[in-house]
Amino acid sequence: MGEPTYQNITATVRPPRCAILISKNSEYWKTAANVAITQASQVWGGRYFLIVPTDGEKIEGKFWELLEAYSPDYLAVCNLTFTDFEEANPDRYAEIKQFHKNSEQTKDWSDAEFEDWFTGSAAQSQVDELTISESLNKELIYRLSPFHHSDAVDQHLTSTSGFGYPFTKIAKIISATTRHIGLVRLPPVISDPTFKLLIHSETGVGDSEYIDEISEAGFTPKRLPDTYKLTNVLTHVQGSQRPYSGEHEEPHLDETFLPNTPFGLSMLHLGQYYRADNHRPDKEPVVLILGDTVEDFCFYYSLSRMHEGVKWLPQAWLRSYTKARNAARKRREQGQEVEPFTLEQQSGRDIVSVVSSLIRYGHSAKSVQLCSMSLSQRQLVSYRTQIGRLSYFEPDRFASKIECVSVESVSTSCVLRVYETDNYANHRSMVFVDGKSVSPFATPKPKSFNAIRLPDHYWLTSLQIEGYQPPSLPTLGPKIANLHNSTTESRVANDGIAYLCPNSMIFSSDLDAILVRPKIEMLDTMALFDAYFEGVGVRVRYSDKGNYFNDTLRRFGGLDATGKFIKAAATRSILDKFMSRKVAEGGNIIYLENDQRAYLNLDAIAGSLSDEKEAADLVDDLVGSEVLQRGYIFQCERCRLISWYGIDTLTAEFTCNRCSLSQQFTRGHWRKPVVPHWYYKLSETIYQFYRNNSHLTAQVLYKLKGESKSAFHYAPEIDLLNFPRSGKSREMDVACIVDGAIVFGECKTDSLKTEALEKFAALAEMSLRNPARVIFATTQSVSDEFREQMSKVPNAELMVRSDLYDD
Repeated sequence: MGEPTYQNITATVRPPRCAILISKNSEYWKTAANVAITQASQVWGGRYFLIVPTDGEKIEGKFWELLEAYSPDYLAVCNLTFTDFEEANPDRYAEIKQFHKNSEQTKDWSDAEFEDWFTGSAAQSQVDELTISESLNKELIYRLSPFHHSDAVDQHLTSTSGFGYPFTKIAKIISATTRHIGLVRLPPVISDPTFKLLIHSETGVGDSEYIDEISEAGFTPKRLPDTYKLTNVLTHVQGSQRPYSGEHEEPHLDETFLPNTPFGLSMLHLGQYYRADNHRPDKEPVVLILGDTVEDFCFYYSLSRMHEGVKWLPQAWLRSYTKARNAARKRREQGQEVEPFTLEQQSGRDIVSVVSSLIRYGHSAKSVQLCSMSLSQRQLVSYRTQIGRLSYFEPDRFASKIECVSVESVSTSCVLRVYETDNYANHRSMVFVDGKSVSPFATPKPKSFNAIRLPDHYWLTSLQIEGYQPPSLPTLGPKIANLHNSTTESRVANDGIAYLCPNSMIFSSDLDAILVRPKIEMLDTMALFDAYFEGVGVRVRYSDKGNYFNDTLRRFGGLDATGKFIKAAATRSILDKFMSRKVAEGGNIIYLENDQRAYLNLDAIAGSLSDEKEAADLVDDLVGSEVLQRGYIFQCERCRLISWYGIDTLTAEFTCNRCSLSQQFTRGHWRKPVVPHWYYKLSETIYQFYRNNSHLTAQVLYKLKGESKSAFHYAPEIDLLNFPRSGKSREMDVACIVDGAIVFGECKTDSLKTEALEKFAALAEMSLRNPARVIFATTQSVSDEFREQMSKVPNAELMVRSDLYDD
């Protein structure tokens, strides 16, 4: 049994995160998105769920980026039923309903009997059904590692079927809140589908089921009356800093409105936090997404869940306003009366004015990033001037702040996270032996409620272990935090190890009796890489070079000490001298043919450092850490072999390494000077490490570790066994995990050849999450051909000598 160690663990309490998939090919996608919003409105934390479009076969690249940054715990599919046609296509709905009413089957039924039958049948009849293919299902599991059984999708939603276990319905827990809630505020009835999405994306939606359940819980839902102007509601919910109070419009749209809407209540006792420590909201640009497609809306919706200052401007509204504005100018020039703007024209201008208000002109003025999923850069540039003209104040100045960017360049690095208020950081210290916790982890409970309603209130506990951040892989969660020997109740998210609470099997009303308390096992780095390749049959082991590498780092005192020694030109030149194959520097470097090694005396080392005292101190340190060994070089008096003899083998005599003659060493056994020099030998593993150019791998790892913020794990110079294409092993020079992200790399001290790309092309063909980075490192110049081919490898980047060494 190993020595006990102490690990600091931070635990948070949070609701589950979910990404809802909708069909990108449906002409009724706006209705589907609204159904997704409706169902998300009813559950705890639902305001921060994502909506992602797909055809069931693939997901576009930027949405993968959003999903991987968000790290959903669960995935849902939202489908439309014929019930939704009453809203999406009312004429068709009425036609089919009348057809069935006139049919032989129902002609003798009463109106009530027909309505019950038709309502039930319509709710069961799916239209535009979204089916997730086997390949996409597998990709979702490997790239996102959600809680799952065999299918990545856990929830199936329609307008009449919402979220089930393990999501918590707000109606079930709202009566246990400690926060004062006045009226439950509902947005007005909206017929226009675009207005619905823009307003409901901020307020949520309260359907009849929600209203009934909230009422049964003892609260009074109240909908805004139709007398409210939609432009005023839109401006308020999209970011107006001025509470709106219109004449004869009660209750007023003030600062209490949004917190008590369905989305506001879904955040019951939840707070918002940014993952990035360096997040500067005063410096972050405002993102304005222009377009009319499902991708444009979903990009706006999902990005706005993860980041503040994201707005959507429908392209049709912009074009309509511009056309009306030009027509109005002509009518004024002709002395004719100008027609008032329509609701959508006015609202388009209001959205731009909200964006303008977020700029905060002055010394800390922000910029606006104008982007689109459906429009080209050229189109965006042509629309930029039109958008500038929509601003009520200083349109030219506002237009100068608009930058047209690609969606690929829009950042997802700063991600909003949602946790229970006052339960964001529970610090514990646990004892581990051989990577395994000695005792179970004390799972925290929600603090902000008067009571935890069982079996209705579920949450996730998320653990962050100081200095330990494994990658998000589908099989890792239960290996690290095991509950009931289950494969589905824990996962590794990109912000911690999460597990379901209080329990999947609630058999008692006593929370302490059923609350899960897992034991924790911190798998080592090789086990983490085994888990990465687990699904494709590849196994990992250290190569001989890997063993040399690890022993070198042990002797130097770790990666940082090794990297610093090699990075500096002066100390690195000492290692270079040990690679010499000839006598040099007037005998300060001796190359011996019998063991094909170079040996250095103190003068040779001092020549690298330009200071004899500094060299002597360094030699003492290196000898003490077994990097160097002291010894003498003697010539045998019988066989004339010149060889090095370590101090540990010497007495008053030495035994020849070739003929085994024992002899007393005297002046005749060495040449110069009168008293023999100490000659230093480089440890064999370090010699092999340096001769095999593993120093370049060490420098890549040293640089990557310097970039990490929370945890760095590495397994250098490994063999990948049973690798595809070859069926044999392939070497991986760099294999590390930087803040939970997997990084692979190839290191060459000679020129990089296109053959080096083959194994990474094979990796890309596997059903694996792509490495976050693929590093190609070299000390030589890089050909244009290699650069071109390297650009085809996902997430590839180049490191050259100047990035890694001080020369």
